[in-house]
Amino acid sequence: MRKRVFYISSGRLCAYSYEKGSLGDSVWFGADERGLTDFSVYLESTPNDPVYVLVDFVEEEFREDTIPHVYGRDRRGLLRTKLNRLFRDATYSHALFVGRTDSGRRDDKMLFASLIRPDLLAPWMSQLSKHRVPLAGVYSLALISGLLFKALKIDSRHALIVTAQSGGLRQTYFVEKKLQISRLAVLPSLESDRYASFLLSEVEKIRRYLASLRHIPHDTPLDVYILGDSGQLEDIRRQSPDSVTTRHHLIPLRDAAKAVGLKGEFSSNVAEAIFAQTLARKSPSNQYAPEPATRYYQLHRARLGLIAASILLLVAAVSVGGLKFVEGAIAARETESVRRQAAFYDQRYRVSRARLPQTPMDSRQIKIAVETAEKLMSYKTDPQKMLVTLSFGLQKFPQLQLDRISWKTSVDPNAVFAGRGGGASARNRAVGVATSPPPEGEARMLYQLAVVKGQVSPFDGNYRRALDLVNGYAEVLRAVPGVHNVRIQSLPLDVDSASTLEGDAVRGAGGKEANFELRIALEDRSDEA
Repeated sequence: MRKRVFYISSGRLCAYSYEKGSLGDSVWFGADERGLTDFSVYLESTPNDPVYVLVDFVEEEFREDTIPHVYGRDRRGLLRTKLNRLFRDATYSHALFVGRTDSGRRDDKMLFASLIRPDLLAPWMSQLSKHRVPLAGVYSLALISGLLFKALKIDSRHALIVTAQSGGLRQTYFVEKKLQISRLAVLPSLESDRYASFLLSEVEKIRRYLASLRHIPHDTPLDVYILGDSGQLEDIRRQSPDSVTTRHHLIPLRDAAKAVGLKGEFSSNVAEAIFAQTLARKSPSNQYAPEPATRYYQLHRARLGLIAASILLLVAAVSVGGLKFVEGAIAARETESVRRQAAFYDQRYRVSRARLPQTPMDSRQIKIAVETAEKLMSYKTDPQKMLVTLSFGLQKFPQLQLDRISWKTSVDPNAVFAGRGGGASARNRAVGVATSPPPEGEARMLYQLAVVKGQVSPFDGNYRRALDLVNGYAEVLRAVPGVHNVRIQSLPLDVDSASTLEGDAVRGAGGKEANFELRIALEDRSDEA
């Protein structure tokens, strides 16, 4: 991921590009009008990569204090209140947890840091906001110094890291890798013969200051880690033998640059590039920048998140599409295989069928007959009960011969048979057959219905006798339990007032037939709903 680190000291800014794990070329800009104009052109003409601002000001203050051990919104509120109380302008401020007190409420020990002159940073921040640069955060070089412990393999309980930057000589004191005090002093010329003696005198001053505050036990030496070029370190080695109070650890800048991941030969005699490389590699959380100043960085991260999500969705879609394509190809091959098997078995069936003897009925018709028989066998109702009922009266009227019985089932006792109209005819009413609809509640009962056609045999032409036989048979059927109604559809002799009566009432007319038709509705209580 590409980034930029802007190192800002009193009076100027150095812009570093960061790509593929190492810093690239640097560009310097002055804090005057021309420098700010050049900086604006630089921002407009370079890629809008995220920016990490590293400040190294004399006007930076550190204070120790305690707050109650609370969490969440209460903690954030306490920290903001404490920062506003400790510093006149807390626009660029930060609170760092150091530890907890040993007694009492065991409050949190905090190190509060702030840039006490925000106006030194304002021109640069204004240009960043103007060009909508994604600002990841503003960082203190003193606070970033703690990230060097692992890279430089510093393992000391009381450590003082001394580095020279363009902004001056930075001395940062740590106890158990936790920052306590940091001080920036104005440097003489680095090529001066007085540089080594000046540096050692500044180290002695801060050692005495720490001893006066009892930060260092009287029997414990201070480990001083000095970063510099080879010539500077050689002068320091000659002038600073170790003592009971101080132990010197001299680290060449080129070794430190290699330890933090800078590529190529390191030729500078100042250390800001080492801190810029450390900041770019570690990318810690924002320290000094107020929330509104980082809004473009939050938008930048959201955009990257959307791009990443889109790529993942695209990869997933391609993967699923490829899988579906493979599945489709497999299904097509399987379909073709099944089609070939079906054609093979169809051919074998045709061959086998040709070898079978001829049958009087086509196989399809046999199949329809078998299916029809199975369907009839599945019915719960059969005509047995109706046939038993019809047989009751025939014992008393042996002259009646039944020629045809049409049978069906229905929930309506007045249901019409195919080819017949509904309701009772005039001749039915003439013989007193009831035609009213079934009482309420009977519509849910199942009925067996039958239309019976027959004749009086032998018939001697005596219609009166034939009428009595048919009416008597109907009355016997009505008396059978479960019979809902019996209707005489036709009599051997038409007794309608509109018809012409023919024949001898006693002997009848020779050659005539005495046909009749009855309709019977029988309750089938075994299939009640």
